[in-house]
Amino acid sequence: MLKKIKYLFLLILVVGVAIGGYLISLDSEFKVVRSRQIDAPANLVYQQIANLKNWDKWAPWKDKDSLIKFEFSESTGKEGDYFRFTDADGNRQKLTNLTLSPDSLIVQSLSSNETTQEYKWHIKPNDKGVSVSCTVSGELPLTQRFFAKQMDELMGPAMVRGLELIDRSIHKDMNKHEMTILKPVDLSATYYLYKSASCKMDSLGKYLDKLLPDVIIYAVKNQIETNGKPFVIYNKRDKANNSVIFSAAIPTKEKVTVNDAGILTGQTPGGHYLKVKYQGDYKYLGDAWDKAYQYIESNDPYIIDTTRDPFEVYAVGHTKSLNPADWITYLYIPVIEVLPKEMTVE
Repeated sequence: MLKKIKYLFLLILVVGVAIGGYLISLDSEFKVVRSRQIDAPANLVYQQIANLKNWDKWAPWKDKDSLIKFEFSESTGKEGDYFRFTDADGNRQKLTNLTLSPDSLIVQSLSSNETTQEYKWHIKPNDKGVSVSCTVSGELPLTQRFFAKQMDELMGPAMVRGLELIDRSIHKDMNKHEMTILKPVDLSATYYLYKSASCKMDSLGKYLDKLLPDVIIYAVKNQIETNGKPFVIYNKRDKANNSVIFSAAIPTKEKVTVNDAGILTGQTPGGHYLKVKYQGDYKYLGDAWDKAYQYIESNDPYIIDTTRDPFEVYAVGHTKSLNPADWITYLYIPVIEVLPKEMTVE
């Protein structure tokens, strides 16, 4: 009986040594790579990943378990910042910013009791936005080395889902827009330089991108002192035919003489205007104008003055922020018979 026990013990020992030797011989390192094309500016993609607060909106762990709570460090957008959480399997995890190279590279670590994984994000601009590549690498403990060759299959779907959620989160932020009806204002007459054109409403943005820089460059070259933000005058809008005649303009301190056949001068008539603040992407400006006119039609104190043209002023644009949700445009609609007590002066 003792011999049998002795042989059994030796057999278990031999098998254990064999298994241990086999595990030691296995490759312990793994690397999984997934990429996605995202139609957004590089800095917005970078901020979505580097600022750890944003992970609360798209992290794949929360997609799997919405009850997961992140515990953030005091700041969340610098090297050394982190957040902790307990995943759906009960494992305590910590994600830390290691290296941040604005708009191009982010290196992070995800550590638990047994393992540490490195997350490396490469952000490369192209003509369609940016290509985002996520590489997760690490070394498995001895008892888990069986899974080294399966890590691509095990981790890949979650990484693909994470990139998809990043894309959704960025575009959700970019699409935020709102309008606020402000009190009517009394504007004084203003001189301006401008170029005019006509186009389909759908092409307005492309025309503005060309005409406004032309006017601004002319003013700079000729040392003309400007007097405010660029604006666009809607000389005629034909909704039935989806067309518009407009003037891309910049205000000037005084009336100037021009020597370019393509650049003209004018003067706004001044007077009473309903002022509307719109914040968001220009693609929703048409809806903002429609709502502003609907507001006037449903409020007795306001009557549209058809003898003057409406215009919009670009207070904050893409030169200040690449996120369309930050852009601020003021709409001015000429009105008459406005109650004096509601009037402010600009």
